[in-house]
Amino acid sequence: MKRFFTSFFLFLSYILSLNVSSAQVQPTFNLTATNYQFTDSLGDGYDAMTFDIMILHTNLGQSGPYEFALGQYYFNFDGASGVNSTDYTYYMVPGTTTFTNTLAVPRNPTIVNPDATSPTGGSLRVNSNTVLGLGNGPIISTAYPGTRVSTFRLKKRIGNMPDFTNFILAGTSGYGTNTASAWRIALPGPFTKIFAYVGTLNTDISLQGTYTVDYNPNSTAVTLNNPSDNSIDNPTSINFNWKKNAASVNYVFQLFSDSLLSNNILTDTIHNNTDTFKTVNGLNLNTKYFWRVGGKNSNGVVTYSLAWKFTTTQGITLNLKIIPEGLYFSLFNQLARRDTFTVYLRNTASPYLKVDSAKAIVDSVNFTGSFTFSHAPAGTYYIAAKHFNTLETWSKAGGVAMLLNEVTFYDFTNAAAQAYGSNQKLKGSKYCAYSGDVNQDGITDASDLIRIYNDSYTGLTGSYLVSDLNGDNSVDVTDLGLIDNNVYNGIFTLRP
Repeated sequence: MKRFFTSFFLFLSYILSLNVSSAQVQPTFNLTATNYQFTDSLGDGYDAMTFDIMILHTNLGQSGPYEFALGQYYFNFDGASGVNSTDYTYYMVPGTTTFTNTLAVPRNPTIVNPDATSPTGGSLRVNSNTVLGLGNGPIISTAYPGTRVSTFRLKKRIGNMPDFTNFILAGTSGYGTNTASAWRIALPGPFTKIFAYVGTLNTDISLQGTYTVDYNPNSTAVTLNNPSDNSIDNPTSINFNWKKNAASVNYVFQLFSDSLLSNNILTDTIHNNTDTFKTVNGLNLNTKYFWRVGGKNSNGVVTYSLAWKFTTTQGITLNLKIIPEGLYFSLFNQLARRDTFTVYLRNTASPYLKVDSAKAIVDSVNFTGSFTFSHAPAGTYYIAAKHFNTLETWSKAGGVAMLLNEVTFYDFTNAAAQAYGSNQKLKGSKYCAYSGDVNQDGITDASDLIRIYNDSYTGLTGSYLVSDLNGDNSVDVTDLGLIDNNVYNGIFTLRP
């Protein structure tokens, strides 16, 4: 009898051990399609849609940690929308999963249209990941919004997407009478299934899930203002701005260099909902950028605007012709050397503030330098040209009109009146800017004269000497003659 009870007890223990896993509470979860973005990679309209699939563990206290095992993800969409495998690609964006084991990522995204098993005519399918094995599955997060399975992208191969209002994966679960696209979570198969390791068993927990699509552009969605979508005439310093959103407690500004929004250049949180601007400096010239702004609600959920694209341009280009008096040899009609000028664009209204500056080399034969101003908007400006031992010379009264992405030509050399107050000297057949402002104080006077005299007395030689007005690499009586004449005549910079 004792042997019988011992055997019965061992048999009962075995039976109970087989049922441990079945007695354990299964994880519950939310599976959500969210973070919808439409992007424009070519500048002629939206040609791609991206969204995330997120899974959130919702009953940690009852089930314990949720070890992910398998997942396959299926949606129905409107078969009449024109989305097919010929014109579109459907794929997972690499590197976007937050699974700790990337083998948990599903495989083979596919567009099926027509799809006889879909009540709406077409389907998007992503097949199951490989079998992971107990202990190798990632633990699903219990912190909102959960673990990202992947970011998915649906892209038109050529041209733009149609109006996708009726295609967006909208609604809650099932098929929904007003829903053109939804999770497939029931027969006919194939449909979405989620598995977890419950105890030691790989267990189908699909019925424990809540399946939602979070596409709500009206809650804290932000409307962008500037720079406008697809704009091209943008400087390298931009004041981004957008409309205030009353439902947002603050905003998240983001700047990207690619249409997939994967290469983030800048993310900044504006910690209130009243400041609707962000200034960014130092952007690259002739470069395409993408930007968006998210509105964050009181629960910390961020809803992003659509991403807008803009391009920085070369800005204003000025081809300026100017001659420093001392360097010009009229007999040969050329300069002693090529030399650097700095040009300032100044407002035409008092106090004539500097708007932008640029440096360029003025050629010794054609007397022209090409100056690029990347920060100045189109407008009318005074040109103020400076050279290291030449008097600053301003352009004629009224200023010069300049446009973005066009070349403006200005020639100081063909008439005295091309300089403000006709402040130039005729040398041979060319009008030249006065030389001799050695200390760059805007006047040729005794302080400049004494500097050149001292250097001449010591026989100073060398390249690019500030007191060497004629560029022959030595300071001598020729330089003294130039400065003495200009000092005698009291030459100084003329400006408004």
